[in-house]
Amino acid sequence: MSEGKSNKEKGHLYKTVYLQFCGKEIALDVVEAAIRKKYDSDKKGKDPAYDIKIYLKPEDDRAYYVINNDYAGEVTLMPDEIE
Repeated sequence: MSEGKSNKEKGHLYKTVYLQFCGKEIALDVVEAAIRKKYDSDKKGKDPAYDIKIYLKPEDDRAYYVINNDYAGEVTLMPDEIE
């Protein structure tokens, strides 16, 4: 007898959002992870992110973002270039 319930039984919803453009594909959570990594590296943990806005612009191969309404930047959408 299993002690825990499966995610389906618990009613959890797992989602993955993909951007497909010109033969490329990337999951949004990969882009978000790259953004968080860059932000954490720049801020060195001094200002935790509480609000993130991500703007995908596949024609420029970029994801632009604003964090906490005062920090902006960009990362590439190319999967092999996101670390």
